[in-house]
Amino acid sequence: MAKVGNPKLSEIAKSRKERTEYLIREAVRQLENTFEMKSIKAVAAKTKEIDETGKGISEATFRNKELVHIQSLMIELRIGKYEAIAVSSSVQERSMADELLNIKKELKKKELEMKKIKERNKKLKDKVNELTFSNEELRTALYEMEFKQKMKLNFTPKNNNI
Repeated sequence: MAKVGNPKLSEIAKSRKERTEYLIREAVRQLENTFEMKSIKAVAAKTKEIDETGKGISEATFRNKELVHIQSLMIELRIGKYEAIAVSSSVQERSMADELLNIKKELKKKELEMKKIKERNKKLKDKVNELTFSNEELRTALYEMEFKQKMKLNFTPKNNNI
């Protein structure tokens, strides 16, 4: 038997519940517009961005099974493990939803790989610049040493006997 909300909820509790639902709906809408996965972590992070106070909705709220209104909202908006659930019960639509979810996961992995590659390239560029600078310093030192050596060879003093 599902829990039924307390009819004597205070106005503060009602406003908090409405705020929570608004933040979750808005976060899901923004994630859908950017074709991002609607994982619990992503939705929680997006609610923190949206919330004026910066507090947002925690991941623990989504995982709390006692918050029936949150669980039903997760099913309705297909958040987290419910993302692959299709509105229709046809096998073809379910398989398409599963395939879409897998593609989104692969896309996320590839984006992470690209980010790592870009970071590695940046580090390598920094190292090349550092080595180039060191190389220039070494070239300058060698040039100075060669110049001093040539000066010594060209101007060897001779004893003039008078």
